[in-house]
Amino acid sequence: MITAHVVNAHNKHLYENEFDEFLRRRHDFFVHQKRWRPPRPDGRELDQFNTDAATYLLGIEDDRVVTSARLVPTSEPHMVSKVFSHMCEKSGVPRRPDWAEWTRTFVVPDKRPTGLRGTLTQLCCAVMEHALDEGLSAVGGVQETMARRMAREENGEWYIVAYIEVSDAALASVRKILGINQTLLVRRGVQKPFIDSDKHLRRLSA
Repeated sequence: MITAHVVNAHNKHLYENEFDEFLRRRHDFFVHQKRWRPPRPDGRELDQFNTDAATYLLGIEDDRVVTSARLVPTSEPHMVSKVFSHMCEKSGVPRRPDWAEWTRTFVVPDKRPTGLRGTLTQLCCAVMEHALDEGLSAVGGVQETMARRMAREENGEWYIVAYIEVSDAALASVRKILGINQTLLVRRGVQKPFIDSDKHLRRLSA
């Protein structure tokens, strides 16, 4: 079972080695396996959404990073708003501080084929738990799909923009699948609130 370490701009210095491993895993997955981006000489995958607004969940098992999630408030610049806005003609681009875009997820090869209780399900559980803790109402973003009628093709694969509701029931459901009732989250150091209340109030009064 993974432990999902919550990493943000305020406590990232406590995870220098783990965060570097995370960036290298990203490079292996998104550059070499998915071929979404060109290789970088330093072997670390970075993009314009690695900002102080991002929160990372680093899934660690046996002292190595085996999975990850990056969460960005949709009120900040995010991948859907800057890269995939053309996929949101009907519903519009989400721009809410209580909605999180979920990106940069991978699972290392030896942890992939493990069934319903596998590493990816554990990560989903951690993301839902973190979202509930932080008062979010939805998480999602660009999702790979087989339903081509509703999707757009990008680099030979089919995607939609979709968000799922954050709820106690959703967390309970995934915990039941995993057969657990304990937290998977680990919080060290200063924890920056995901929703910047002051910034949100300033935008409402502008």
